[in-house]
Amino acid sequence: MNRPLVYHVSQMIVGCGLILLGISGVVAGDLDGLLVPVTTALMIVGGVGILLGNGYHIWNENTDRVDIGPVSFWLSIVAAVLILLAGVLSLAV
Repeated sequence: MNRPLVYHVSQMIVGCGLILLGISGVVAGDLDGLLVPVTTALMIVGGVGILLGNGYHIWNENTDRVDIGPVSFWLSIVAAVLILLAGVLSLAV
């Protein structure tokens, strides 16, 4: 298994989860005040940044520059699954 590639893909999934959480805030219409729109926009921008940054590493095939230990590797996979689940559930509710 190519651990650096799986790590970058899991980070892309985290970016997608952040985008979904931000979109759910927009869809819910909770844009009262100033704090909620700023945090929603930052989640969307941060998710896009994570998605593009890790996509760039995969596209240019320089994923081997990351040396990941087994604990960090599995934590990134668990985090990706949890945040994607949270993003999907936030849109469903």
